[in-house]
Amino acid sequence: MVSIKRTLFLSFFLFFVAFVPEAEGQERRVARADQAFEQHQYVDAIKLYRRSYNKVRRKNRAEAGRISFNTGVAYMRTNDPRRAEMQFKRAIRMNYQEPDAYLYLADALVSNEKFDEAAANYYKFMEMLPDDWRGPRGLETIEISKQYAEELTPFEVEAVRVFNSREDDFTSAWGDHLGNVLVFASSRSEAVGKDNDPWYGRKHTSLFVSYLDRAGKWSAPELLDEGPVNTEYNEGAPSTNSSGTELFFTRCLASENIEMGCRIFVSQRQGANWGEPSEVKLVTDSTVTVGHPAISNDELTLYFVSDMPGGMGGKDIWFARRRAPGDEFGPPQNMGAPINTPGNEMFPFIHEDGSLYFASDGHAGMGGLDIFHSEQTPEGWSKPENLGAPVNSPMDDFGMLFKPGLKQGFFSSNRRGSRGYDIHSFYLAPVEFTIAGTVKDDSTQAVLQGVTIQLVGSDGTLLQTETNDQGMFRFGKEHLKEFTSYEILANKNKYFSFRAQRSTEEYTRSHDFVVDINLEPLPVTPIALPEILYDFGRWELLPQFRDSLNGLVQTLNDNPQLVIELASHTDSRGTEASNDTLSQRRAQSVVEYLVEQGIDPARLEARGYGERRPRNLNRSITRDGTTFRAGVTLTEDYINRLSTERMREAAHALNRRTEFRILRDDFKPPENPEQRQPVRIDIMNEPDEDPPDQD
Repeated sequence: MVSIKRTLFLSFFLFFVAFVPEAEGQERRVARADQAFEQHQYVDAIKLYRRSYNKVRRKNRAEAGRISFNTGVAYMRTNDPRRAEMQFKRAIRMNYQEPDAYLYLADALVSNEKFDEAAANYYKFMEMLPDDWRGPRGLETIEISKQYAEELTPFEVEAVRVFNSREDDFTSAWGDHLGNVLVFASSRSEAVGKDNDPWYGRKHTSLFVSYLDRAGKWSAPELLDEGPVNTEYNEGAPSTNSSGTELFFTRCLASENIEMGCRIFVSQRQGANWGEPSEVKLVTDSTVTVGHPAISNDELTLYFVSDMPGGMGGKDIWFARRRAPGDEFGPPQNMGAPINTPGNEMFPFIHEDGSLYFASDGHAGMGGLDIFHSEQTPEGWSKPENLGAPVNSPMDDFGMLFKPGLKQGFFSSNRRGSRGYDIHSFYLAPVEFTIAGTVKDDSTQAVLQGVTIQLVGSDGTLLQTETNDQGMFRFGKEHLKEFTSYEILANKNKYFSFRAQRSTEEYTRSHDFVVDINLEPLPVTPIALPEILYDFGRWELLPQFRDSLNGLVQTLNDNPQLVIELASHTDSRGTEASNDTLSQRRAQSVVEYLVEQGIDPARLEARGYGERRPRNLNRSITRDGTTFRAGVTLTEDYINRLSTERMREAAHALNRRTEFRILRDDFKPPENPEQRQPVRIDIMNEPDEDPPDQD
């Protein structure tokens, strides 16, 4: 998405030229405002436009709409999307119907995080210019912003108070090979020179330096020098070689009424000082802008940003090579796709691993400039990857800088809460996990002490702990790993076992899992199994009913200490002897199936009770349209009193059942000498860390 807000950076590194229609017959006051606008003197342009607006509005609404539009552009260029939004809305109300009014309003709304309203204006822009790529990219920006806001990356981001002032502070580079000296640009009051930059109305930027002491604290920034590097002009966007002895930077010369492009200069360290800079000869056209240098680790390739002819749209990243350090660079070459787009790609940084970090508003992002990463492969540069939130935001984020050997460093942003452009630190936080919870009795909700909790990981982890007197258990960050699945097993005498699964595979940030457990007491009454039907007069377990026993198989596997009785029952029809025989054989068929599934036969007893134990309902059951209430015993007398044959048949069907009853919970499986013993984990009654949030 191209947004005028991307043009915001002080004139030394951003140089987008906006198209402003020529106006004929304007009053002199408006003409002066237009002149200031066209010369990028946005602070003056805003003042002049605002003084002219009310008088023009009474005479010419169309002209008043144009003035509001230009005022909105100027506010965006000076990093004030809130006021820009108001001006663009007013321009549209005044019937300013240029498509860019809707596009720029949508861009301002994205910066202000008003995504639904922004989407409506992108659609209006697309109706007017259906083939313009900026509309669909704007809608994509909204979706990405919402997605990244919910799926934060593991980076931790914080504004660095010691570097930042009330003015703009941005684009840092290392001043040594250890990452203990930081050089950056700032428009603070101590900057060299007396003139203000007409773009922002602030001082021209100078390069400042800060030093890291042995205690890990950065010193208050001070001028890099007061010449020859720093001058009355804008200096910024520094880049140093790996040893910190060669400094590349951007300098933007200025001359009244003469358009002059920015240039890259280089200075060599001479002891503790920097030598006289010389221009890096890359272009001959004085109107072409060249800036944002980034020197490769071998010092043979210089990456930079330019609007020179032959690019792909706005500002592109280019590169030039030399045979040896100190030589002149060869002709510039455009990096091309997939790095460059019809939008703007800027602020390249070459990581020590050779990969490229850069800022772009042409690739799909969150709004403004986003930071992207690409790796160089034998086939070329990989598709750029957005670093996501919290590194990126709906505002402008750029100037990535990694500390040597570490996954931390600095970048620049004007995100919400910043005072202009601020330097922010980032570091890749370790991804850590915990699993904790409380175990209670499912019936009484009383906490259970002494419950054995095992943690079994797909990586071979086998840990064991017990709940404390508060019913709590916990496995800490030292026990859990990324990209691993875990089973949590809970066991206690006189209770069914409990099993749960958790996985860290899909988490990119630290997470605390909460697994609260309710253990179900072992019942003292029989439990009816899912309905199993047999052929008339037969006892073989039919294939279609075997799956209904899998729940019992799982229960027995989860509770290896249980010994159970499998009891089958018939209805009251037929002789008592035949029903006893039939029920015994049916109970045995269930036992045989369980043994086939790996259950130890010593844990199973088959009993056939024939018709002697009519079913007592512990809950209401509806069968074939008849509801049998809880507490009813389905005796032969009860069934015979039912009014219809259909009701009597339904009652007989409920009596034909297979149940299991727990006989003992002290079975000890044969010892397996190869079975590993879990590592025991002790927990405190009051954990050192705060309890985790609910999962």
